[in-house]
Amino acid sequence: MTDAAPFNLRDPDCFATGHPHAAYDRLRQEAPVCRVEGDGAQPPFWLLTRHEDIRAVSQDRNRFSSASGFRIQTPWRAAMAPEIGQVLRRFMLAMDEPEHGDFRALVSSSFMPGALARLEPVIRANAAALVASLRGRDECEFVSEIGASVPIKTVCAVMGVPAQDEWRVFEFTNAVFGTDDPDYAPSLEVANERYLAIFDYGWSLLEQRRRDPRDDLLTRIATARLGDGRALDRTEQISFFSNMIAAGNETTRSSLSGAIWALAHHPDLRRQLVANPGLIPNAVQELLRWFGPVFHMARTALCDVEVDGRTVAAGEQVALLYGAANHDPAMFADPHRLDIHRANANRHISFGYGVHHCLGGRLAVMQLAILLETFLTAFPDYELTAEPDYIRSNFVGAMKRLPIRLNAPGTARAA
Repeated sequence: MTDAAPFNLRDPDCFATGHPHAAYDRLRQEAPVCRVEGDGAQPPFWLLTRHEDIRAVSQDRNRFSSASGFRIQTPWRAAMAPEIGQVLRRFMLAMDEPEHGDFRALVSSSFMPGALARLEPVIRANAAALVASLRGRDECEFVSEIGASVPIKTVCAVMGVPAQDEWRVFEFTNAVFGTDDPDYAPSLEVANERYLAIFDYGWSLLEQRRRDPRDDLLTRIATARLGDGRALDRTEQISFFSNMIAAGNETTRSSLSGAIWALAHHPDLRRQLVANPGLIPNAVQELLRWFGPVFHMARTALCDVEVDGRTVAAGEQVALLYGAANHDPAMFADPHRLDIHRANANRHISFGYGVHHCLGGRLAVMQLAILLETFLTAFPDYELTAEPDYIRSNFVGAMKRLPIRLNAPGTARAA
């Protein structure tokens, strides 16, 4: 049996303005576990929309696997060069336990509270310098000039990427998440070239670290050995690098841009945050819930599994629609309302759930709180000059452009 889904997950145009919440609501009400017919390139798969079901599948590592793909492919992305697929299949996102835990353990200490405490002054200094550089400006493009800047500086510092190459990371991130966007991938050939350039650059840095070890994640990846003493092979090292360098800044960049967009449409909430910065930590959790930087992740059933009375056959994929879960009224009262005082805002699953919960989630939250407070203090009366333009993707809600007018205090507005 195949259900009539109100949108096509494989079509990025269905996400042209972000999460299609009306479609999610209809699915959750009519077919919360919805089977979608396949085609010649994509076998049948399932859409999950309820918070409870998505959380259950995410933590059921005995019956659901990530190793057969962590996302539902678009036709364009599925046609990319085989060597790209080989690297993507070695992402931690595409690993099951115990292998996933072994790989995660190689770098997890860099994202623990002690390490984050040492990073906090650096993040605050970068945020302050960024805001200072905007003084005297009337308008700016938020995503490239602000939203991406500090997260990229942070991930480069943690990884050990040279500061002069930060522009590369911005371009790499767009290449990774913009493979369906003609602005970043006007042809399949260009999409392949830009992706493979990430791998070549990462390998060159890793080879440098083997010759000249330092106290950074590049060195840890380049010299790592797993529990059985095996060193990571070339594909695994490149996968580690490209996964962490792109995902390490994209979620924060998208979430911050989404927060600025959301608060522009909720000036009353913005005024509360300006007046009382102590509200920002919970507001960050609510903004992550309400905006949600990731559209979906996927798992594959290892055996026949019943989910809410429907049988997912062994080998079939299920798409975990994070935005639908984060707006599930069974978990969040009045879910479409942005409520910075929401008591259970931290129950969102924007960073995933279970063993694949985002490794850098704590770092992302810390950066979001610092950047939001710093920006709102300097520009409490900012306003949008246009609605956002999103990267064409069925995977992440990343903005390409968000033009704003800063309206710094003491600056007269143009008539």
